[in-house]
Amino acid sequence: MTQAKTSIIDRDPVTFEVVRSSLYAICAEMKSVIMRTSFSPLLSLSADLSCALLDAHGNVVGQGRDIPVHLGAVPFTVRAAFAIFDVASWKPGDGVILNDPYAGGTHLPDVSLIMPIFHNEILCGFSLSRVHWPDVGGIAAGSSSVSNEIFKEGLRIPPLKIIERGQPREDILALILANVRVPQDRHGDFRAQIAGARRAELRVCELAERYGVEVLAEVMADAQTYSQRIVRRRLAALPDAVVEHEEALDGDGIDENCRPIVRARIEKKGDTFLVDFTGSSPCVAGPINSPFAVTASSVYYTLLSLAGGDIPPNNGVYEVASIIAPEGTIVNAAYPAPVVAANTETSNRLVDILLAAIAKVYPELVPAGSYGSACVYTLGGVHPATGRRFVHYETVGGGAGATARAVGANGIRVHMGNTMNLPIEAVEAALPVRFASYELVPESAGRGQHRGGAGVRKVIEILADGVEASVLGERTLTPAHGVAGGGNGDVARFGHWRVDGTSVSLSAKSGPHLLRKNERLEMITAGGGAWGRSTDD
Repeated sequence: MTQAKTSIIDRDPVTFEVVRSSLYAICAEMKSVIMRTSFSPLLSLSADLSCALLDAHGNVVGQGRDIPVHLGAVPFTVRAAFAIFDVASWKPGDGVILNDPYAGGTHLPDVSLIMPIFHNEILCGFSLSRVHWPDVGGIAAGSSSVSNEIFKEGLRIPPLKIIERGQPREDILALILANVRVPQDRHGDFRAQIAGARRAELRVCELAERYGVEVLAEVMADAQTYSQRIVRRRLAALPDAVVEHEEALDGDGIDENCRPIVRARIEKKGDTFLVDFTGSSPCVAGPINSPFAVTASSVYYTLLSLAGGDIPPNNGVYEVASIIAPEGTIVNAAYPAPVVAANTETSNRLVDILLAAIAKVYPELVPAGSYGSACVYTLGGVHPATGRRFVHYETVGGGAGATARAVGANGIRVHMGNTMNLPIEAVEAALPVRFASYELVPESAGRGQHRGGAGVRKVIEILADGVEASVLGERTLTPAHGVAGGGNGDVARFGHWRVDGTSVSLSAKSGPHLLRKNERLEMITAGGGAWGRSTDD
């Protein structure tokens, strides 16, 4: 009778940990290569990109400390690619590009490149980079504005083999670049993705050469088991609970009376975690509809946070979560509903709604509500000094929710986003704009035992006529909630200051607006909620 082979975790834990950790380090190096070779400041300075490694079956085995909404959607992206290009059909040097939210993507500006990794003609796995292109066409510069169908949001790219045996398909690339603003920069960003994939291939092949392909494959499989085992053990240690919570979103930018509801029911039983969004509103006209992959990313992030936040994320973790999201609702968008703001705004509100539900039974384990947004603004036009077209996409931080252990962070990207602050000096050097103000708003923070984080006020003065601007934000109507008796944060506010000194308030989602020289765009993001009652109350 043949004895079953023991797991490498038990048989050789040192090798397991060295190789497993190397997979995550490779993702970090892959990201560094893309940042250093990309053309867009959104990538090179703000790091709006994510990287992951997958095994030969397409399961996530490692990922960077990047952007959760990008990474949780990776299994859906790969599944969509494999539905068109079977695993057995991939050859060394091939590459598949896609961005379609209805075929495994998140929103159109997030362009994914998947490339296989072979060692001595044996398929070891795949690399994936998801990079935010600052523009993919559509009705507005920056491809992030208000529209009523996905066709107006930009170019949809289904899974396409854009690289064959190491050579980019120039015909497909030409078609894509013909439909974006500033194509030369997007071409540079695409080449940076290729460079990142090649670095990942080099490093994985070094592991395969040192430890052998079989050991590498075994570590990839057992890494998923390892992470899942930790998550299930921590869930099992918590008391069973069934909790519900619902909140209204701020609107869709089209119908001023639109306040769609997200309703979530969470059932934690033993080592299982079920989230049921039944009862959430149907899809709306504006771009806040969430593709299922984005909703799932929010659930995965919440699960990892509840389980402690120190667990290596991969497919093993994702498989723990069960999700019910009725098709055609705000949390499972139906084609051709627009979706661009779900990635940045709805996803963050989903996390806060899930955390608010969990706070009803485990308040010491979760933070209060955050500013619930990425607060995206985009600019586009022609630079008067150079005559060259420009596109600018940027996110603005806000207040994070406080926890049982600490105050909330000020002016930071939270939850589903993880981009860095883009220096105003770099923006002013490249664009016809001047920053009239960029400051924290201390009074926006929720008051309590541990105060919430402060929001940010950013005012941009336009230095040229005909600059197109759009804003996608949240929490102008619904403040960030406090936990355990803590106070709510203050709401967000957006405004357009005209040349004559008058101003008009903007809704949470608005644009595109055509701004004149010396006009200003003002954005004040929401403050975070507090944790615990204030001793002054």
